[in-house]
Amino acid sequence: MEIAKSAEFLRIKSSFLYLPAFYGILSAFLAFLSLFFDHLLLAHGGREKWVPDILLSDISLSQTILSSIASSLLTMTTITFSTILVVLTTYLSQFSPRALQNFITDHATQRVLGIFTGGFIYCILLLLLLKETEENQLFLVPAFAVGIAILCLIVFVFFIHHVTTWIQVSNLLHNITVKTLDSMEDRLLSKENLHIDSPWDDWESEEISTKKPIIYMSDKAGYIQYIDIPSLVDTCCKYECIVKVERKQGDYVNEDTPLIAIYKTEKDVSKNLFMAHFSVSLSRAPLEDIEFGIRKVTEIGVRALSTSINDPITAIHCIEQLSTILSRLSSMPEPASYFNDKNRNLRVIVRNPDFFEYLNISFSPLIRYGKSDYDVVTSIFHALTIISNHSDAPKKEAIWRFTQHSLQAINSENYLDMEKQRLNQILKELLFSMGKSKDFTHIIFQ
Repeated sequence: MEIAKSAEFLRIKSSFLYLPAFYGILSAFLAFLSLFFDHLLLAHGGREKWVPDILLSDISLSQTILSSIASSLLTMTTITFSTILVVLTTYLSQFSPRALQNFITDHATQRVLGIFTGGFIYCILLLLLLKETEENQLFLVPAFAVGIAILCLIVFVFFIHHVTTWIQVSNLLHNITVKTLDSMEDRLLSKENLHIDSPWDDWESEEISTKKPIIYMSDKAGYIQYIDIPSLVDTCCKYECIVKVERKQGDYVNEDTPLIAIYKTEKDVSKNLFMAHFSVSLSRAPLEDIEFGIRKVTEIGVRALSTSINDPITAIHCIEQLSTILSRLSSMPEPASYFNDKNRNLRVIVRNPDFFEYLNISFSPLIRYGKSDYDVVTSIFHALTIISNHSDAPKKEAIWRFTQHSLQAINSENYLDMEKQRLNQILKELLFSMGKSKDFTHIIFQ
């Protein structure tokens, strides 16, 4: 079966070892290719016509150059790794442990370490393979090694700039936002190959509720990283059944957690056949996981509001980024819950969070820990106004419910008179955007 999107491949690609291993293998291939080119040039003669003498070295000088470059690259790799550890420590103490993943899986960081690793392997292999076959033989490969050393130096300067940029919280939040928006595009807009019906069109979902399903538990404990819906639909079509996924992507499951329920099948089905479409791991990965990206931004904001950091400006920046994410989410189609085969028969039912749940995980922690800060509270209501301006009627109702929840949370706070006036103005704009202007007199701050 051809799988449309492999979760295993995505996990390998996001691994910290993926690009360094690729560059290491590539450098080994280039080392053999360089020696072959050097010997080919020597065998056919005429080397002095094409290669300047300044680029050629005897065996002794070649070994000296290669050993010096190899040791230098190993030192640069050590410094780079130490710098990465400093960044990781900063992320752990000031931002969020979940934010580590964004720096580690960033391809620029992996490429820097990969180029250093590749350059070291290249020089070591040349040092091992370089042999003098005749007296006074000259070699060109040390010149190649010098070129790679210069490239590594340029990459090292780039890495210093890259680290100083990444360690700024504004750039980190922007990167998380961009990644989350990309996940939303992949999950909500890339369904061309699937036939999706509205819930009221799927009469089978009502029929199966009266039948007893086959329940399969998770094989192992961990987070659901990815669910391969297209291949799961194909499997259900083959075995003429309907599968209801009991947990949504990003949920934590263990061996006793019901994961799928299989309805109305007349064939024997293997558990492994269906579990192969689920990727469960000890760590949560942002593979089309919108909620995970939102939680990262929220956690950075909550940490900024802690007494040890006390940085409400960063929390406000987090609220602004959340408004960007949720505004885009509110203007996109609802996540599909019903998936059909080519004959438009219902095959897979999945659980998805509703818009109120996204609002709750975004702003509730910030309201809880920042309700005494007037600037944080007004920023949240202003963000809700922006989101409401991009929302349809059902989502506006969810925003209204969350607004009432937020007002209840801050009701006991004592703001100054001028702050109350400004807060009332922002609330008035929010209610107007939701079409709830008539309810303003019930929530006004006195």
